[in-house]
Amino acid sequence: MLRLSGNRFETKLIRAVFSVWFATLTLATAWCADHPTSDKPSDDEALPTSYKLQPADEISVHSLIAKEVADKTYRLDQNGDVNFPLAGILQLSGHGVREAEGILAQALKKYYFNPDVQISVTGIHLEEVSVLGAVGNPGVRPLKNETTLLEMLSAAGGVRGDAGPKVVLTRQRAVGPIPHSDAHELASGDYAVEIDLKGLLDSRTPADNLIVRPHDVISIPPAELVYVVGNVKKAGGFALGGKPNLSVLQALALAEGLDVRAAPSRARILRRGTAAEEQIPVDLKKILQGKVEDIVLRPNDILFIPSDAMKNVSTRTIEAAIQIGTGLAIFRP
Repeated sequence: MLRLSGNRFETKLIRAVFSVWFATLTLATAWCADHPTSDKPSDDEALPTSYKLQPADEISVHSLIAKEVADKTYRLDQNGDVNFPLAGILQLSGHGVREAEGILAQALKKYYFNPDVQISVTGIHLEEVSVLGAVGNPGVRPLKNETTLLEMLSAAGGVRGDAGPKVVLTRQRAVGPIPHSDAHELASGDYAVEIDLKGLLDSRTPADNLIVRPHDVISIPPAELVYVVGNVKKAGGFALGGKPNLSVLQALALAEGLDVRAAPSRARILRRGTAAEEQIPVDLKKILQGKVEDIVLRPNDILFIPSDAMKNVSTRTIEAAIQIGTGLAIFRP
């Protein structure tokens, strides 16, 4: 009886130990799945064997013999070079991983008979796009996955109020033509297309919202402006919005009219030509009464409305008003 009881006890003990071991193994497996120990991509995300190293890639070197270069990470500089201990500066850009291993091993043969070198890619460079002109944060921006033109403009801080009517996309010849009916080839061999900015922002033509490619240059030239300063309700710069010009009355309407202290009969237009500045008297009171014809303003003209207390209106007075309003808002009509 004692022997039988002992066997039963041993059987139960083995089962209990096995249950605890199995539960521990399950928990450990689940923890490892949620806490990966390496940033190396999975098999589905692994680099293709044809991948060529490029500037800004990060690599890791492993070697049992060459301790000076082993177990360290290196980043290819803008020229695609890496400065290794002992081996010196080596050009790795444009080479596959296996080719890079051979280049490094060959350089180390000055110090080791048969250096074992293994290279793995630990960080991929980011392609870049330049966004210039009338956007919130112009500059070079990283390109991730398939990004549209609108998404890139949004990432650059959006379109400013002084933006012109067009957005220009320029693409390097090596990338290929721009898939747009209005795209054309430049003298340099690169490609370019001009897209109506308002139509793009309003999503009127889906074909305008192009997929951005590496090294594209997106440029939004600032709009041509006319300025209204002085005794008006909303002083500022007003974008022509694709129009060749604005009249004095149109500009005054955009500035929301005169304030109570304005002296419209002594208004001035400051026109900055290539040779010298020109000051043009404007009797805005008679224009408002329809007694004289409206005057057409040119791009960059400054319409100045003095106050009724101002004795003289000089170029210096107008420039002082402009300097006071250096933070003037830019408005799109």
